[in-house]
Amino acid sequence: MDATVADTVARATRDQAVSDAHDDLQKLRRHAVEAGRERSRKITKTSRIDPRSGEIRYNPAGRLVRDWYVHVYLNTLRSKLGEPAEVIDAQQVEDTTKQLHLMRPAVSSIGALRAVAVIRGVAISDAARAASQIVDSLRSVGARRAIQHAPDDRFDGDLLRVHVTRHWYLRCYQDHVEHVTKSQQPLTAVTYGEQAQVAVVLETRVARRLIDRHGLPLVTAHGTAMSDVDRQLAAGETQIVSGLTASAQRMNPQATLRHQLTKTWADLDVALREHWIRVAGADTPSRGLAWAELSDESKSKIIMLYLRSHSLALTGVPFNEPPIKQTPDTAARRMFNHRDPLDSGSARIQEHGSTGVSRDPYRDDARPADRTARSSPHSQL
Repeated sequence: MDATVADTVARATRDQAVSDAHDDLQKLRRHAVEAGRERSRKITKTSRIDPRSGEIRYNPAGRLVRDWYVHVYLNTLRSKLGEPAEVIDAQQVEDTTKQLHLMRPAVSSIGALRAVAVIRGVAISDAARAASQIVDSLRSVGARRAIQHAPDDRFDGDLLRVHVTRHWYLRCYQDHVEHVTKSQQPLTAVTYGEQAQVAVVLETRVARRLIDRHGLPLVTAHGTAMSDVDRQLAAGETQIVSGLTASAQRMNPQATLRHQLTKTWADLDVALREHWIRVAGADTPSRGLAWAELSDESKSKIIMLYLRSHSLALTGVPFNEPPIKQTPDTAARRMFNHRDPLDSGSARIQEHGSTGVSRDPYRDDARPADRTARSSPHSQL
């Protein structure tokens, strides 16, 4: 596979995974909203039986409590799924309590506050549970979509490229879901450095581990190996790199570089000086090999070679994990530290477990499973 084609495949796979994850999140969010509205109808009543006449009458207090539940549920769900949401603060609780007390004067202010607080707690709990069920459901959905994205006959049946593309798709899919739902651990985000390494694997057919056993990337966004300093800096730790002293701050960077370079050149013997001149592509001086005898163009070439050869301490160690010499499915799985294989006939991909969502999330009529409504002392308000 050509390098340009491999880079295009890696980039397109990542874009497709992000797009699919976004669409699946929106679909399941709509189903969760409908489930929340249905639950509000079960825990609050908008009609009541008049004890004197026996007639069914409209209950405005029940309607207020129902609207309060839906308001808290929707905004909590939107917040859990990374969407703009209104913060449910103490002022809203106080205003709702006042309205409820005006509609039901027989209920004390403390009783009205208790009812509003209970409904608020139930709505927050239901929204958090719905968001958790959405994330659990999308784990199996992402695996199914990964297999559909890279079927067995893609890449002319090259199984290594097929399985690497599947696991790369799943990695990007789960990364987007975790980012949106704010459940992403530090340092685990997908980077362009990781994408570039996937393209290299697709091109060379040499699999290398990109994610360690703790779920952390082994390659940085700059394509270098992840070091302990990188992890500490990303975690927000301080005093990792010592600060500059007052004398260092007054230094002239150009003068410091000139001093280091001329001192290094003076310490070299004639053979090493000739080697540096030859590697840098500079012209050999006719009168000698002293630094002062070199032309400005030759000095510039040697300075560039010096900077390139001494920049590893600044840019980090190049990423070069050992090759994974295993079967294509196992190698691709180890690349991304995935537990389960992504085979077309895998039974684990077909089951969704007890997530509260119907078996096929792709269907438009999929609904979160109904839960038994919890009894509440204020359900008849």
